[in-house]
Amino acid sequence: MLIRPALVLASLLLATSAVAEPLVYRLTDPAQKYAIELRFAQAPATSYDPAPVTVSLRDKASGELLQTLVSPEAYATLKTDGSLSTGQAPMYGDQSVLFFDDFNFDGEQDLALRNGSEGGYGGPSYDVYLFDPATRRLQLSQAFSDLTRDGQLGMFETDGQRRRLHTWTKSGCCWHQDASWEVHNNLPVMVEERTEELYNPPEQEAFMPRDYFNVSVRTLVNGQWQEHSHLEGPYNEAPEVFSGTLNGKLPVELWWQRQGEVLVGEVRYPRGGSGKPIRVVGGDYETGSVTLVESGANGEVSGTWYVHTEDDAQGNRGAVWTHGGKRFNGSLRRVSVEVAPDKLGSVADNQRSGRYLMRDDATQRRAELTVKIIPGPNPHDLGSAELQLRLEQPGAAPLVMQQRVPLTASNLAIAWDPQARRGYRVQLLRGALLVSGNHEGRDIAGTYVKQP
Repeated sequence: MLIRPALVLASLLLATSAVAEPLVYRLTDPAQKYAIELRFAQAPATSYDPAPVTVSLRDKASGELLQTLVSPEAYATLKTDGSLSTGQAPMYGDQSVLFFDDFNFDGEQDLALRNGSEGGYGGPSYDVYLFDPATRRLQLSQAFSDLTRDGQLGMFETDGQRRRLHTWTKSGCCWHQDASWEVHNNLPVMVEERTEELYNPPEQEAFMPRDYFNVSVRTLVNGQWQEHSHLEGPYNEAPEVFSGTLNGKLPVELWWQRQGEVLVGEVRYPRGGSGKPIRVVGGDYETGSVTLVESGANGEVSGTWYVHTEDDAQGNRGAVWTHGGKRFNGSLRRVSVEVAPDKLGSVADNQRSGRYLMRDDATQRRAELTVKIIPGPNPHDLGSAELQLRLEQPGAAPLVMQQRVPLTASNLAIAWDPQARRGYRVQLLRGALLVSGNHEGRDIAGTYVKQP
């Protein structure tokens, strides 16, 4: 488990000078080794104002002054109650002025002191001091301090169990990198690096959905770098949850999560049918709206939703539900309700293989698709998907297909049938899969529900 360093706040003293008052904090460290005093000669006006600070470290038992550290540009993250936030390092939030932890894994407590904003995007940077057993003093380590500069996103993270440090950096919305470091000869040495970059498929990859990431991993093995790359995704957004009515009378509860191009969720009619949730799968329909298709336990289509993506002036979301000749108008309003975590995100690898059914009475299509995931020859190989499909529809002989295609991502297979010129993709979801493709593949398109 990754543990962020922590400090315990003991007390806050404000000097009572008639002129510019210094701001003084008295703290103790997790090891109860020091009595610590932080003195800002002139208090910063806000948490975002740099100010020089002097840190005095005294022996907690005797009160003897052991060492004094100075930072020209410390930042005090001031709480509303006037206390000082310490030991906090959210990646995109206010990071504290002081950290104590064993950064070099030698069994001794070290210290990091905020000094400037030389991290990525003007983020916090720190001077890192390592405890020297020979001198019994904290010594500045430029190498460890650099792990908080040069584009890094603030204070690094310490993993004492694996004896590693972790850093992060990014560029814009769609390029992220994190690295793991081991300590050799009291210096940090990178041993693993993971880079994620939004994948922009070339034109010839017509069936590749958007919002997947190309992931490259480098690992240092016996002094040599080994590298492999693969696709992951898609990017999952936070779920949107609504409640409302159909035709002003029938209560309805609806949520969906955007997973790249696909929307996955559930709808429930508390006073209609069984009252149990019904799976919905869909995507963008027209500008300003989405479509969601209801699928029962055996893959049968039980209705289609069309929902506006923007609220009206009253905060409501317009919607239409149709099935067969029925059409109901809906009004939805966003609500603050949590969706169970096991319903969100990508399908687990061990839940992908299985038998899936689809039934669309409107087009009189019935299909069964069996998916078998075959592991690759090495741990970094995504493997392949063996697809066996049988489709029945009026006026045509049953369509039987069997193909084995390499996995493009762990939840995505893209297939091409050269004889029929049928191109299609299979996107594996939690408890279902979505088949979509070109014009020749429209007969097998739809949501298939996994069977027990």
